[in-house]
Amino acid sequence: METKVCIYCHRTLESNRLLEKAGKYRCKDENDCLEYQNGADPADSADSADYISAVVKSSLSEAAQRIAAYKRIKEDRTKGGSGESGKASQEAIAGFARLKSVLDVLAVEYKDDHQLAFQYDETKNVEYRISLNDADSHLHLTVKMDNVTGSGYWLTVAGENAAADADPLYQEFIYKRYPGSQREDVIKDVSVILLAFAGEKDLRAALLNEFRMEIESRYYKSDE
Repeated sequence: METKVCIYCHRTLESNRLLEKAGKYRCKDENDCLEYQNGADPADSADSADYISAVVKSSLSEAAQRIAAYKRIKEDRTKGGSGESGKASQEAIAGFARLKSVLDVLAVEYKDDHQLAFQYDETKNVEYRISLNDADSHLHLTVKMDNVTGSGYWLTVAGENAAADADPLYQEFIYKRYPGSQREDVIKDVSVILLAFAGEKDLRAALLNEFRMEIESRYYKSDE
C-alpha cells in the first residue's frame, strides 16, 4: 500500500491512516499523533514490528529530504546563484562589501602580528581569507568567509597541514552558515578565533573545540 509522511509527527504511514488536505497529510488518529510527538510511544512499541518498521521508513524518508536540501545548497554555492555564469550575484557582492569594510579595520588591529595574513580575493568579490601560521608549532590554519548566493555568509576554518590531495572534508573542522542579517556575528566569531590563536599555545585546541561546539549549537531562524 502507498505510504505518505504526516506533517506533524513525520512518520511514514500507510495512506489509509492519513487524511489529506491541500496536498499534505496528517494522522487520522490525532491522539496517537500527539503521543508520538510528545515521546509517549504506544504500548509495547519497542517490541512492535510495525512500530519499528514505521520508524525506519520515516527516518529514511526524512533523510532523503535532508540530503536533497544539502544538494541544493551545494549547487547554489557552486553556481553562485547566477545561473551558468558561476559568478556571484550583485546582491552577494554588495552584502560582502559591507563585511569586507569591517574585516579591513580588523586587519589594521593585527597589522603587527606576522603570524596573520588578511587576504581579500578581488577576482571573486565575495571571499576573504585570514591565514594563521605558527611555524614553531607547525600550526597552519585558514579562516575563510564567503557569500556566493546573497542569502547569507559562510565561515570555514581549515587546517593546511594535511596531504595536498586529501578530501577537504577532513581538513575543515569549523563550518558555520549565517543569515545575511547576522553580519556582525561573523566578525564576532572571527575575533574569537584570532584571540584563541594568539593566546596560550597549550590552550588553543581546547578553546577552539569549545568555540566550535558553541557555534554548532547556535540557532538561527533561517536554519529551519
